[in-house]
Amino acid sequence: MTMFPEEILLDKNQVLASLSELPDKVSSEDLIERILFIKLIESRLRETAEVPHEQVMQELKALKQKKLAELTKKA
Repeated sequence: MTMFPEEILLDKNQVLASLSELPDKVSSEDLIERILFIKLIESRLRETAEVPHEQVMQELKALKQKKLAELTKKA
């Protein structure tokens, strides 16, 4: 049994491209923050890829109905 969730592997070229946008002199904290940000994005992309289209559409419909109900109450 593994104690850690599935490790997210990052694309080296994507990381290097992102790091190349940083100034020539950068703190280690900024480097780590940038890498963690890329990892977060990759993680979110994986999560959304696992959600079926039908479920997303149902959630959007429910959200739209809720917002319309809130607007109707205020009017």
